[in-house]
Amino acid sequence: MSDTSELAVELRDATPPWLLSHLREWISGAGDKGHAYLVVSEDANEASLFAGQLAMRQLCHDPQDGLACGQCQSCKAFLQGTHGDLMLLQVPEGKTAIGIDQVREATHFLQQTALYGAAKLLLVRDADQMTLAAANSLLKTLEEPPGNALMLLSSAEAWRLPPTVRSRCQLLRLPRSEKDAALKWLGSQVGGSAANAEHLLDMAQGRAVSARLMADSESLAAKEALVASFPVLSEQRAGPPAAWSGVDLSVLLSELLVWVEGQVRGVDTDRFCHQAQSWLLLHRCVAELSSRVKRGATPGKDIVIAELFRLCRSRDHAAFADIGGRFLSSLGREGVAS
Repeated sequence: MSDTSELAVELRDATPPWLLSHLREWISGAGDKGHAYLVVSEDANEASLFAGQLAMRQLCHDPQDGLACGQCQSCKAFLQGTHGDLMLLQVPEGKTAIGIDQVREATHFLQQTALYGAAKLLLVRDADQMTLAAANSLLKTLEEPPGNALMLLSSAEAWRLPPTVRSRCQLLRLPRSEKDAALKWLGSQVGGSAANAEHLLDMAQGRAVSARLMADSESLAAKEALVASFPVLSEQRAGPPAAWSGVDLSVLLSELLVWVEGQVRGVDTDRFCHQAQSWLLLHRCVAELSSRVKRGATPGKDIVIAELFRLCRSRDHAAFADIGGRFLSSLGREGVAS
């Protein structure tokens, strides 16, 4: 949980210039006076990266031009992933949510004496993926923080956080990057042709930082296979596409939601009432399941994939309203989203 070496690599190698500009602008506006901040972007990876840069700046002994100097003892420890006053809280590998025990450990960490003299800092990546119990536990620290504690939460879906948690944080909302700037930066990061950069950006729905992290061939190939599987579901007879098993359940649900939303937008307005109802019901089913998973439900992946496949294949069926209704009523039962 406290290993920050991966974050250090991202800060060194993958921070786009517009994020640094946003940080300078915010610092120049005297925005660094609180003890808790919520960084929000439609790109969860961008929000996390900005929060990391802000964390390094807040712990820096000699900030330069609104940014961390990168040379002081604190910055060097930060960039090496060994800073003793920094803890990273995120969903553990193999889990679907940040749990209350993690938050309790983080609270204990914040109460300790700072090793570098500035502050103890907690980074909460994808804060919307805390369980309700974990969020309520963190709320107590947000309400009564130790004197030298700083807390930075990042999220792409801040609305999932309890209002009480959001209200205790200063909101830092990141605007979407300009496409030309995103393509230029992405091209400099991954190499190849301009068409390659544009393809990556399209695959990431315009999220430049996520596109950069997706650029390795293995993850990109898995994403392409997943997206390509959706339009041909009606032709799939033998069972769920193999690509569905090759990605995390959260990724499958997220990408399926994006695809279904596109189908809703593409419905002929003259036939909207006839076509869109089934797409909207499918969207509701997938969105509800995704929400349950993000709140900490741990369904069996194989069972969920089989249920999703059956649901998608049934969308054109005359009885789909009943099928979708039964799916929604089953959420929370063992084997689906318990």
